Amino acid sequence: MIQQITPTTDDIFYPESDGKPMADNTLQFELITTIKYGLEVHFKDDP
Repeated sequence: MIQQITPTTDDIFYPESDGKPMADNTLQFELITTIKYGLEVHFKDDP
């Protein structure tokens, strides 16, 4: 006999912050934001 597995409906929680800084210094912050901007431009037409 085959039994169907019912999926769980538990909501997954993705925190927006872990309370830690995004970067250790200004250079790291600038690199992170530059990469993020480049990805946004690259994928602007991708839904």
